[in-house]
This record gives sequence, structure tokens and C-alpha cells, in this order.
Amino acid sequence: MLTIGWMRSARALALAAAVLTLAACGDIYSRSDFTTMVMNKSDNEVTKQLGKPANVDTSNPERVIWTYKNTTFDLDHENKRDTKTLLILEHKGSGGALIVTNVEFS
Repeated sequence: MLTIGWMRSARALALAAAVLTLAACGDIYSRSDFTTMVMNKSDNEVTKQLGKPANVDTSNPERVIWTYKNTTFDLDHENKRDTKTLLILEHKGSGGALIVTNVEFS
């Protein structure tokens, strides 16, 4: 009887630890996955997928820069997390929608 209670407690503890670990991770992507996910997508598609960026630089209306923080990691450097990921968005055609044309990591 004591063994069954201990096993239930151990399972509950393991489940709680797993849930907390996954909840703490949030959404973080490898550089290649992130790039594939956003390249050539419109500003609306990116916002729908990733949410609003931490910062938007519209000082040059032809080249808008969105900054996401702690969203990507670098597989080639021991999974080091990037502090900033910049999306470069440019207008497609004259007056067209903003489209992601480049991604920069730092």
C-alpha cells in the first residue's frame, strides 16, 4: 500500500516537472527553422505566426526592420541563444505589402 502511494507521488512529481520545463521554454526556433518560417511572408503572416515584434524601426519606410528578442538559437555554436533577430521587410512592387526579404541574427 505504501509503495503504490509513493509511485503515484513520483509520477505526479515527474509530470509536474515536465509541464514546468516545457512552459518555461516558450517559442524558440533554430535559425534555419525561423528563416524558413518567415522568408517571403507578409507582415500580417509573420505577426499571425510569431506575434508582434519587440521593436519596429520605420525610419526608412522602404526598408522596415522588426526586432524579435530571444526567439532563435544557433545550432552551430552549442545552441547559443540569439539576443536579437532582425527581420528586414521591404515593399513588394510599388506600394505593395511589406514582405520579409532578409533575416539577421545577433
